[in-house]
Amino acid sequence: MMGRRGRAELWKLLLPFPLAVLIVTAAGIGARRGWYVKPRPSPQAMGRDRGQSALAWEPMRPEKRAKRGLTEKEAPATAEETLPERPLGRASIVTARESVGPASEAVAPSFEAALRASEPPPAVARAPSLAPAPPVAMVPAPEPRVAPQVSPPQAAQPVRPAGRPVGRPAWARENVRSVRFDAAYYYGRSPSVRQLAEDLTRTWAEQGINLVYFYAYNRVYGARYVTHYEGNIMEDFGRQDLLGQLLREAHRRGIKVIAWLQGVQHKQVWEAHPDWREKTAGGADYRPDRESYYLCVRNPEVMKWWAGFLDDLFGHYPDLDGIDLAECQVDIWGDHACYCEECRGQFAEAHPGVSSPGAEWREFRAEGLSQLLLASSRLIHSYGKEVHFTTVFTAGRDGDLMAGELVRDAIGFDLEEVLNSPDRPDVIQAELIWQQWAATYGDRGTFTAEWTRSAVQQAKQMVRGRARLIAHVEVTDFGGGSLDGPALARTIAAAVEGEPYGVDVYDAHLLEKTEAANRYLRVAWLSFAE
Repeated sequence: MMGRRGRAELWKLLLPFPLAVLIVTAAGIGARRGWYVKPRPSPQAMGRDRGQSALAWEPMRPEKRAKRGLTEKEAPATAEETLPERPLGRASIVTARESVGPASEAVAPSFEAALRASEPPPAVARAPSLAPAPPVAMVPAPEPRVAPQVSPPQAAQPVRPAGRPVGRPAWARENVRSVRFDAAYYYGRSPSVRQLAEDLTRTWAEQGINLVYFYAYNRVYGARYVTHYEGNIMEDFGRQDLLGQLLREAHRRGIKVIAWLQGVQHKQVWEAHPDWREKTAGGADYRPDRESYYLCVRNPEVMKWWAGFLDDLFGHYPDLDGIDLAECQVDIWGDHACYCEECRGQFAEAHPGVSSPGAEWREFRAEGLSQLLLASSRLIHSYGKEVHFTTVFTAGRDGDLMAGELVRDAIGFDLEEVLNSPDRPDVIQAELIWQQWAATYGDRGTFTAEWTRSAVQQAKQMVRGRARLIAHVEVTDFGGGSLDGPALARTIAAAVEGEPYGVDVYDAHLLEKTEAANRYLRVAWLSFAE
């Protein structure tokens, strides 16, 4: 056996070995920490609720927030704040997404190129021509909704003797004072779309405007709003969400926003589907001018695609106040369209042995557009939104408005049919532009600013209370010079004397070029209050 002294000597020899092991182990751990760092969660991941992936993040419901004891500030951002793409389509609406190819990532042309296009013509701007309504599912149209009133600036109010009753008729207390807005003229105007929207809405509020028609989809260059719907493309203002910014700023100032669509025309879909186009009797594409892209309103595929187009717009912008279907028509004037295979087949089945064109064919043609427009009205009303139809009320050489049947047979828009339907629009906007007819007939004696009063009264007789009537006037040059401030004021005052539901002015860009437009507009609007 080893003695006590021997064991002590042995421990002295073995002691360095465990110390060396401890030193080596510590050095290894320190070296590992230099290249191994535990991954940190991204800010997006840290903000998500447990169990939610980055690609499927949905806002937490209010009841779930309360259950977890979260305040609004602690809760994750809402869908509106993060602006994800909204899922589209409802059980009651057919979107037919398979009918059109995927949207191309086309880039909008430069502003200079846009100005060279005639959508609308730059200096000599012409109001878009308005027309009838196409088909969609039917639901009784609700009672027309009343536009919120935004009074003109206080300084512009008329002075009345103390104690005198205001005495404004009901139609004047709820009147619309609107302007058309085409963003094509505003590229480069402001450093951001938010600033542009703020500047525009401030000006409109100063002018006493309480409703704006936003030109939402340029049939040539694309959307001024966010969209990924099949066939659609976006302009730069679309990618920057101009419509979203404008909605926020306008609503903050009590101004309603209606999306204005220029008929059933769409260049990208027209090019992708030759069989969807309107045709002439000879089988050629119906193109009255180089920027016309008419789609056949009787084609079932067009009808399905169009319903999805409207559905997509509301899916992204549920705060829209409504949609204006402007200048919907089958033909500019005459019997030039539509003779596509779909129309020929349906007409032959409905009227065997009857030739076209003729009285039956003209009624049949108008009926197709009415069906599409009324179906569109049903869909828009299903969202609880307003439906506006804008159309030209054509004047004859004697100054009287032409009968509805004559206009129906000439362009395919049937005012009587759409107004007699339970799916009728809430508003009919009548284009009553005296300088257009003065230039057409070379008659500046019959057609003056004052003509607008009798034109409004005749239009009201044609509508007969089945929808609210807005009188559409313009600052447009029709070969005789655009309106100056006093002529604009006289035109609006004459329109107001006819007692319409409202007056609409085309357009914001031209008003900016009209000297003292703000002052003249405020004075003209006050005619509503007298």
